Amino acid sequence: MTGLSETAAKRRKQLLRFISTDLLGPIAGKMPKSCIESLEKASFYSNIRKHILDIIPVTEARIVRHEVAAELPPFIRTEAVFGKRNLYLLHDATASPHSGMAWIENKILEESVGSLRRIMDWGDVQHEPLLPASELRLPEPVVVCHPATYYHWLLEVLPNVLFAVAAFPGVKIVLPENCPRYVLEGLATALGPGAERDFVFCSNPIRVERLVVPQYHTQPEFTDPQVLELLRSSVKAKVVAQGPSGTGRKIYISRQKSRRRLAGEPELEERLQKVGFTVLHCEELSFADQIRVFHEAEVVVGSHGAGLSNLVWSEPPCRVIEIFPKNYILDCFAWLSFSLGFDYRHVICDTGHKIDRDAIDAVIDAVR
Repeated sequence: MTGLSETAAKRRKQLLRFISTDLLGPIAGKMPKSCIESLEKASFYSNIRKHILDIIPVTEARIVRHEVAAELPPFIRTEAVFGKRNLYLLHDATASPHSGMAWIENKILEESVGSLRRIMDWGDVQHEPLLPASELRLPEPVVVCHPATYYHWLLEVLPNVLFAVAAFPGVKIVLPENCPRYVLEGLATALGPGAERDFVFCSNPIRVERLVVPQYHTQPEFTDPQVLELLRSSVKAKVVAQGPSGTGRKIYISRQKSRRRLAGEPELEERLQKVGFTVLHCEELSFADQIRVFHEAEVVVGSHGAGLSNLVWSEPPCRVIEIFPKNYILDCFAWLSFSLGFDYRHVICDTGHKIDRDAIDAVIDAVR
């Protein structure tokens, strides 16, 4: 079979361009020709410097090493490097309420999402600079609170919004229309009564006079302990008192109502209930209730997924047993456990996304 002829290839390219234009609607400007990796570095250039009103450091650069007594496999890491984290106050900038991606001078700011690699991986946001931008005329500075998945929203987006609020009291928070419940409840819990007065809902990218751009890191699987302290002191403390709860609750985070179910989970739940576990469906709880439940937890069991993000609310000594499918292992919750002083263990299913009898037995052994 031969490839497309040159003429056919050109026609296909033209057709794709036409379809793309039709789907996107009116085009405002061109797709950015380049990205800015670091605004600090790019501030040398006059055309970029004119947009930078202020650069405010919010966390320091540091190397974090966790001393863990247990012998761990190499895919469970105990050391990470965190760069300095900034807030940028920009003049005449544009941002998307859906992804948080920001751009100036037709150049995407990589720090607004973490890196160019993350922009490319997302796939569904590369068109955003092509969309028409609405002018948002407000006297206050503006920060975008985009609805990432629960893990990334809780451990990346929410802390950055809190940093922005602390640096710029009265900042307006831009949200997309049809915002997920956990975003609205999380902001209300973190910012207190009346927080919705500072919300601005938008459907398209917005161009503003003063935009606060928080800096996102390139390795989202590692959460800076400074960020964890912010969440625990500024959010958790508004729901429950700091310190051990003393209730000794044992919880299992169920995935049966999730899109990514774990085959064999009903048998695991039955076995765990017999040894005193409560089966928890996090999606049915309010944001504040999730804080309360995990604060009381002595043992937490769950397959790798967003529900384990709530470990940020737990207190030591907490034991964590994470269940991995054979074909997907990521150590973000191991890192979270080490940062908070928890006893972390893991079980790997030999049969992919199904927990077999041997893995169930391993979980039961780990909780005893």
